[in-house]
Amino acid sequence: MRRMIALSPGNNTSCYKQYLPMFVNYTLNRIRHVKRHINLHIPKSGGTSLCQLAKQYSNKNSKFTTGNSGCWEGHFLPLWCNPAFVPGGDREDWLSEADASFCDAMDTTLPTFVMNENYLDHPLCTQQRLYSIVLRDPVDRVMSHERHLLNFERENEEERLQLIRNNYIVWALSSGATTEHGKRLSVVPVREHLEIAKDTLSQFDFLLDLSTLAQNETCYKNMLDLMGLAPNEQTPPGHDMKGIGKGEEIAFSREEYRKMNLLDIELHEYAQRIITHDCEFYSIVRERMDFEK
Repeated sequence: MRRMIALSPGNNTSCYKQYLPMFVNYTLNRIRHVKRHINLHIPKSGGTSLCQLAKQYSNKNSKFTTGNSGCWEGHFLPLWCNPAFVPGGDREDWLSEADASFCDAMDTTLPTFVMNENYLDHPLCTQQRLYSIVLRDPVDRVMSHERHLLNFERENEEERLQLIRNNYIVWALSSGATTEHGKRLSVVPVREHLEIAKDTLSQFDFLLDLSTLAQNETCYKNMLDLMGLAPNEQTPPGHDMKGIGKGEEIAFSREEYRKMNLLDIELHEYAQRIITHDCEFYSIVRERMDFEK
C-alpha cells in the first residue's frame, strides 16, 4: 500500500503523509519479527556480494544460517546452468504436500538466508520471509549472463540461451504463478507476465541496484543495515559489474539484446521508481530506529 500511494499518478502527498507513521511502524515490526530471508538472485547483478555479507554475518551469529553453495539450497540451485536442465521442463517438485503447506515448511527446511536462482514461488511467503532482489541494467546483465553461461559448455545450450536472453527477470518473477506446473521453463514472457512481475516487485521488502551504489551509498547502507547484513560501522559491499564480460563471443549486438528484453527494461524502469521512493522511506525508518535505541 505504501508504494502504491507514493507512486500513484498525481502522488497524493497528503494521504501518504497521513499514513506514513503507520507505514513506519509496520516496517519496523516486520523487520524485528521476520528474521528469515529469501533473495531472488538475478545472475550477473551483484547478488553474490549480498551472499558474501550474509556469510560474514553467519560467521558471527550461529543462529543465522546460509545456503551451502553460493547461498543456494536444494531446488533453488540455478536451472540455467544446472546439468539436470530439461528443455521446456521444470525443477523437481519441492514438496509433495499441498501448496498451502509450502510457506510453513520453508522454516523447517531452509536456512535463515537463502538465495533462489530460479523462478519465484507463488504465492509469496511474506509472513515467514523477508524478500529482496538485486537488479541491474537489463541489457548489460543479459550480455554478461550469456557470456557466463557459455563458459559452462552445458548440453542443451540453445535452450538455456533462450531462457536467459528473453526477459529473464520478468520470467523469474512471474513464471512461478503459471498454472502449467512442470513446464515453467517453456514460459515465454509477454505483457501479462510483466504486470505479474511488477505486482511481485511491489511486495518485496528490499530492491537494490548496486551499479548505482556510488550515487546511493547512504541509501543502500540503510537498506543493508535494515536487512541485518551491514552493521553501521561497515560500508556497503563494493561490487564491480565488470561491464558485459569478456572472453566468450555472444550472438547479437547490444541493440538486438535490447529489443529482446523490452519487458525487462520496462520492469527495471519501474523498479528504479520504487528504489527512489524506498531510499527516502528507509532513511525515515533508520532515524526512527536510532531514536528508539
